[in-house]
Order: sequence, then structure tokens, then C-alpha cells
Amino acid sequence: MRYSLVLLLGLCLFFSVGRASPWSASDYEIFKLNDKVKEDLGKDTTFYSWLNLPKGPKSSYEEINQAYRKLSKKIHPDRFAGKSKKLRKQAEEKFQRFSLVGNILRDRALKKRYDYFLDKGFPKWKGTGYYYSKFRPGVALTIGLLLVIAGVLQFVALKINRKQDYKRVKGLREEIKRQAWGGSLIPPADGSDRKISNQMTGKDFIVKADGNVYYVDTDEKGNQSLFEVNENDVNVNLSYKESILFKVPVFFWNFSLGRIESLKIDTTPYYNREKKDSTNNNSQQVKEKPKKKQKRGEKIELPNGKVIYGRNVNKTQRRK
Repeated sequence: MRYSLVLLLGLCLFFSVGRASPWSASDYEIFKLNDKVKEDLGKDTTFYSWLNLPKGPKSSYEEINQAYRKLSKKIHPDRFAGKSKKLRKQAEEKFQRFSLVGNILRDRALKKRYDYFLDKGFPKWKGTGYYYSKFRPGVALTIGLLLVIAGVLQFVALKINRKQDYKRVKGLREEIKRQAWGGSLIPPADGSDRKISNQMTGKDFIVKADGNVYYVDTDEKGNQSLFEVNENDVNVNLSYKESILFKVPVFFWNFSLGRIESLKIDTTPYYNREKKDSTNNNSQQVKEKPKKKQKRGEKIELPNGKVIYGRNVNKTQRRK
């Protein structure tokens, strides 16, 4: 119970700090006054432009004070003594804001804060406080980002699954060969085909003398078909056409303009299995050492028509 209260107080403190305003009271005063000035005189109006200070933030204290006195005489409420009550009230409110602008620009700390926000940008009023406008991506950009993220994740997952399938098919193929050849991967000397029933899969397989494994598929009529079991049928090297980054845009293209045969985009991935098989065969051939042919001796034809070869003279001389 005690730890629960501590945790609850900690969470309340965290959220209260997180929601606390980053602005001081003087900052709020500057923000509100800036909004009022822009509302009255235009959105491009600054404190410096109102006082006719062309140097802006680089204006000195004397220049600011002189400009303030000069403009205060023109907009003082006493000049509207003979006007209507409404105009006098507007003049008083305007002069009051003008006085606050003068106080801010003639105070070194407040002027520094105003110059900072003038350079970096003023936050906007969001109902509960002043906040900077955060970037909000549009619908098209959001969909595009989601498509890219989903495409990358899909491509990585597909790559992992293909590698696992490759290892699984290769392991099954080697297991069937061992089962057919008595626990060895060397084919039998008689060169015969072996038919077995794999206990793990419950399927029938035929192992050829050359090491190829075929799955025996029997239909309802008893007709049998052979399908080769080869890990090279699994395309580990994925094509860009298998990614949804390609499929989704092409789908909409083929659905619209792609209906014209000449503009249709083919989405079938290309897989050169023959090249991979030939590479494996070449690697096996490189590992096998070629046998040297023995040179025969002199050819001798017998009276009965038979042909025999004598001993190699060079070989007999070496032995001597």
C-alpha cells in the first residue's frame, strides 16, 4: 500500500511536470501583447516597425526612447478629446498597448526575450496555452511512410522465411537419401532407384541413382506423378517484384492504365534456377579429381584377330 502511494505520487508529479508550461509570466505578457499588436496593425507588424525603428533589434536604448516619445505624442488619448466615446476608448487601449511595447523594448531582459522569439518565431495560442505548431504530415505522406515501413518489414520477414524453407527442404532431401541408401549419402553400387516411405511426412519418395529425390503423388484413380524435391526451387535471392513497395503501386497502375496491354507491368518475379543448378554441378565437378589415363604399350595383332598391347617401355625402364 505504501509503495502504491509513492508510485501514484511519482506519476502525478511526472505528469504535472510534463504538462507544466515552459514559458514564464513575462513570456506570456510578450506573447499576448504581440498577438494584440498584430491584430490591430497587421500580421507583419513588430514592436520595432510600430516605433519606426529600421535597425530593429540592433536599435540602441537612446533610439528606442526617442522613437517612443515621438510616437507617443501622435497617438496620445488627449488628441481624441473631442471624438466619440468609442474612439476615445480605442485610443486609450491602443496607447496602453503602446506603453507596454515601450516598457519591453526599454528593459534589457524583456527586450532580449522579445528579440529571441522574433528571431525563432512566436508560439501560437492553442486554447490552454502557447505552443509551437508541430509538423503534421498529410494523408498522402502518412500512407507513404506506412507503406515504406510495411514494405521493409515484409521484405525482411520474407527473406527469413525463404532461408528457413531452403534449410528445411535441404534437410528433408538429405534425410530421404540417407534413409534410401542405408544411412549414407553415397549412392548404391547397383545404380538402382529406391522407393521409400518417410515416417516424418508420411509420404512416398523415389530416390534416383544420381541423387535426385522425387515426391510420389497418387491421385484418386491411382495415377502417380513425380515432383522433384530440390532446395534450389526455393528462391532465396528475393526480387524487388515480391515486395509490396512494388506490388501495391503496380496493382493500381494495372487496374487503371495497365488495362491497355502495351502499358501493363509484369509482376512475375524472375528466378534463374538453371544458373544456380549449373553452379552447384560445376562446384561438384571441381571437387572430383580427374583420373589420369595410363599410356598403353605397342599394339600387337594376333593371327586369330585379337589385338593386345605390350608393356610400356618407359615404365619398365623406370622400374629397372
